[in-house]
Amino acid sequence: MTHRLQQFRALLAAAVVFCGASVSLAQSPYTYSAETYSSLVKSIIAGKDGRERGEAMRTELRKHNVRVSTQGFSQKSRSGAMVEGLNFLAEYPNPNAKIVILLGAHLDRVAVGEGAIDNASGSAAVIELFKAFRMNPPKNILVKAAFWDQEEVGLVGSRNYVENNKERLPAIYINFDVFGAGDTIWLTAESDELDLAKSFTASAQKAKMNYLVSREYPASDHLSFRVPGVQSFSFSLGPDGEAKRIIKLLGGEAPAKGEMPEVLTVIHTANDNFSKIDAMAVTKALPVIEAAIRSLDK
Repeated sequence: MTHRLQQFRALLAAAVVFCGASVSLAQSPYTYSAETYSSLVKSIIAGKDGRERGEAMRTELRKHNVRVSTQGFSQKSRSGAMVEGLNFLAEYPNPNAKIVILLGAHLDRVAVGEGAIDNASGSAAVIELFKAFRMNPPKNILVKAAFWDQEEVGLVGSRNYVENNKERLPAIYINFDVFGAGDTIWLTAESDELDLAKSFTASAQKAKMNYLVSREYPASDHLSFRVPGVQSFSFSLGPDGEAKRIIKLLGGEAPAKGEMPEVLTVIHTANDNFSKIDAMAVTKALPVIEAAIRSLDK
């Protein structure tokens, strides 16, 4: 996530919503493995910059016969300085698909720490989900994946992609940011009436997984896709109660003693390293999200 502390004090208060529906957890032949996820995170954080981190992701995806292309860019950052970057884009063929769903995460990190939680965790989660859909493709959905560069300086990579692909944008964009530990899945959605919000809630309830759906959420690449014709979402994973504490900060409420969200002591600090990853928690959460997405295959 980017520019968090200023965003927390500037955004409006959250409207938190829960919704109910019935859904059966979809059976997937893909097995989510904590060992595989951990290995993938380690390979990503070994990269010294966005390009090397992206190449680690490309190497993994190519093992599964996935075509990975790159899209370079040069664009102004939040500060107005010109920055260069390289987005990595992955897809597999599905000529009969009726809609496109794009899974995404930012691949860059700040200079301090390893960028494990922020955001090798989200990138690895996207790769694992994408591998599951590659193994058992939905009939009517083409699932693509994207890994954005220069998110930390103003969502630059994802903004550039949206600005330059206006005729090829997905029907649904699903972002993953800070998805490396915790027992609660947090989804942001513009409306709880959107099909993915409903199917996710039902999937989490079916799996007896802690969850939260809210309209407010820290700034991340999902904001770039808040354009006409695209439904934009973002997922995070964290400890029980953490999301609600962050939502209070988003509304300008100072945290009570002992209530500072733990993630703020990790991201953008030297503490953001592999030791903060809980791969078992991630592999428990991903099937819930996969089932929610598969329920949209109609």
